[in-house]
Amino acid sequence: MKFTRRRDMKWFVPIILFIGVIIDAALPAVFPKAFLGGGQTVISHFALFYLVTIAFYFRDSNILLYSFLFGLLTDAYNTTFLGLYAASYFIVAYTVHRVKRFFPKKPIIHWMLFILAITFVDFVVFVFYRETGQTTMILTDFVVSRLTPTLIYNTVLTFILYLPTKHLLKWLGYETYIIF
Repeated sequence: MKFTRRRDMKWFVPIILFIGVIIDAALPAVFPKAFLGGGQTVISHFALFYLVTIAFYFRDSNILLYSFLFGLLTDAYNTTFLGLYAASYFIVAYTVHRVKRFFPKKPIIHWMLFILAITFVDFVVFVFYRETGQTTMILTDFVVSRLTPTLIYNTVLTFILYLPTKHLLKWLGYETYIIF
């Protein structure tokens, strides 16, 4: 049976997002604590990386549904509040899907959108936990102890994932992924 790009996208996107959610939960546990200062936390956003990738490079309208469903899975797997990551992931996918036409399909633009997505998602989670009384952390502590290490970690993760992502996009049918 011959696979088409559409059929590959139909099955591969949910699989990569599912793997991403599992890796997001496991990767920080194996991240060496020697790289972190006292009280710092790293949050992996592997699933968000591929969510932004698919929303940026392809016209697949199912990415909005996938973003919501895998956001719910992230909520169920990592948090006690259902809907927080689901809404955040949906907003990120929708925004990237809408603004991608204004930007060239370059890896640096993809990286910048990913950094903005991480900042948005982590800030939404912080504000939600702060407003519901789940944390008493102030904004400067959040930026120093959680957001900055998360951005550094995920930037390194992005550079590591660059070549596999390039080959994945080519396999799924996207041809103009340019190395700069």
